[in-house]
Amino acid sequence: SRFGNDVAVLHSHLSDGERFDEWRRIRFGKARVVVGARSAVFAPVENLRIIIIDEEHEPSYYSEITPKYSAAEVALRRVKLCGAKLVLGSATPSLTTYYRAKRGRYILLEMPNRINGVPMPKVDVVDMREEFLSGNNSIFSGLMIKRLKECLEKHEQAILFLNRRGYSSHAECRACGFVFTCPNCDVALTYHRFDESLRCHYCGANYKMPKTCPSCGREYIKYTGIGTQQVEEQLKLVFPNVRCLRMDMDTTSGKTAHRDILDAFTRREADVLIGTQMVAKGLDIPNVTLVGVLLIDKSLYAGDYLGYEKTFSLITQVVGRCGRGSKKGRAYLQTFSPEHYVLNLAADQNYDEFFRQECEIRKALLFPPYCDICEIGLSSVDEAACKKGSDSFVKLFMKNLEGHGIPIRVLGPSACSVAKVNGKYRYRIIIKCKNNKEFRSVMQATLLD
Repeated sequence: SRFGNDVAVLHSHLSDGERFDEWRRIRFGKARVVVGARSAVFAPVENLRIIIIDEEHEPSYYSEITPKYSAAEVALRRVKLCGAKLVLGSATPSLTTYYRAKRGRYILLEMPNRINGVPMPKVDVVDMREEFLSGNNSIFSGLMIKRLKECLEKHEQAILFLNRRGYSSHAECRACGFVFTCPNCDVALTYHRFDESLRCHYCGANYKMPKTCPSCGREYIKYTGIGTQQVEEQLKLVFPNVRCLRMDMDTTSGKTAHRDILDAFTRREADVLIGTQMVAKGLDIPNVTLVGVLLIDKSLYAGDYLGYEKTFSLITQVVGRCGRGSKKGRAYLQTFSPEHYVLNLAADQNYDEFFRQECEIRKALLFPPYCDICEIGLSSVDEAACKKGSDSFVKLFMKNLEGHGIPIRVLGPSACSVAKVNGKYRYRIIIKCKNNKEFRSVMQATLLD
């Protein structure tokens, strides 16, 4: 709004015609400020002087489809070519970015306080093990229910965060143990109650929920796990008059759905906003005084070396959504691992200590930023062919590497954590290396062979 018609917008929800119109406005200098998602880094801006990447830690800045690229790396290359500046902004910068800043590769600019000196919210870690042992099988702890009641009585607003959409994470038969899985992917189907469907969150397949088990024919089907739809249902059981909105992939498929939901919440047309990571960043709603983080444990144990970093970032970001106005904020972190250091450091908003401890772990295990990682992915409709191709690639790569003296460590080949997606089996090879010209030349030769 500050720059009026000088602003162009680029993102995937634009139609082809709208995107072309915006591209032309940029190309011919009618728009001098471009706001957009990852692909906006390629906008044909003349006389470029600055690129600002907000929330630079977000994995969505990496394109996993061809062409594969990092928006930050592209931006860095562009500013070097035209003598511009690059600003990487985040309340929880990626470990690699912060490491580079600490070592002087980037200029580190810190903002330790909120705007206008508003204090950060106090965060309480709630032990859900004690809740269970005391007989509480609800999604919500007793303390969460008490604070939500107080919040609603004061006509204030709350955000409840659960990073899993749908109603239940999977459905199974209690009689024979059959689990409803996607025929195209090696994952359980997620139950969506609003339309009684089973959906695959990998390939998008959608099936009607049967009344009986397809394996044994009995009706003992059980829904396991919790999704945002179930949180909404349980909230209305506890607070029948509550007005709530849900923000996840299922409710934001429409072109203006994101804006419509957030505008309605900002206008106080709802008391509680329930959502996935969509609600964790960028929201500045002064009347939000309570944030509840539900069942964050799964991301801690995802088996990914980035798991701790992602968990710390998500908690810190979503907690920061409350207490942004004149009213104090309070956040509650429900977990079955209350003693875990990552959760406690996130509750204390202590990024520096998290950075120090995480660096010690990564240095010992040789993970970025202490090395680079090259991942080779292979897929095939034939699992045996996929494994054979993976083995052949490693042998060829090691042969091409002979005589170069490049220090590397090869992990795999092994099946991906989700071994089959959209009808194709997937294997991967992880190479810990130094991403220099010599390594890239060996890799290029192997790919061409």
